[in-house]
Amino acid sequence: MSTEEVVLQADNFHKKEDIQSNYKLLEETFQGGNQDPEITWRLGRSCYDMAQETTDKPEKEKQIRRGLELVKASLEAKPDNFAVHKWNGIMLGSLGDFIPTKEKIANAYTIRDHFKKATELNPEDCTSFHCMGKWCWSVLQIGWVERQAASLLFGTPPSSTYEECEEYLLKSAKLEMNQVYNNALLGDLYYQQKKWGDAKTWYQHAIDCPVVTENHKRQNAEAKTKLAKC
Repeated sequence: MSTEEVVLQADNFHKKEDIQSNYKLLEETFQGGNQDPEITWRLGRSCYDMAQETTDKPEKEKQIRRGLELVKASLEAKPDNFAVHKWNGIMLGSLGDFIPTKEKIANAYTIRDHFKKATELNPEDCTSFHCMGKWCWSVLQIGWVERQAASLLFGTPPSSTYEECEEYLLKSAKLEMNQVYNNALLGDLYYQQKKWGDAKTWYQHAIDCPVVTENHKRQNAEAKTKLAKC
């Protein structure tokens, strides 16, 4: 198949959330010698999807690290591709579970810049806005120890507000309501602020989303548990 044909089929698999078929197609294409940047970053994205399907930490880390290298390889060739920036940010952020605090904090600025660039290059992509919202949320969860470490290392630690986080997440929801992860995060945002009515509304939206993947099943279950606590 040509690059264009593989891309079309891969994007169709991704839209249907057929994770295994998508990974198999892209891996076989890549190993077969087609390492076009459009194939490479999509394989990186597929590695992320595979990582989300497993609860085995070493396997998850392996997929995340490989995915990051693949999308980084696409950046030089496609510096104006919003998806390449988005997935560089996603993969680098996902690596945070496997690296020391110092490195994690240092990466925060790069992650933010990739997501901002993605929203600028494509203001109609719901996931890019979700990613910016999730970045804001992650910064809001930084503990005192990490904040002190960031202050010592960089002078000014990464910062955000509930209002900024809410703005990005609602923008994402406006572009596409059927996102379990975005709806659940809005529920968390309102829950943490003790806005119980809003939290219930968004947890319910998360529960109402289609359940296709193993990750969806976990998020659906978590949303039900959280809804019961509101």
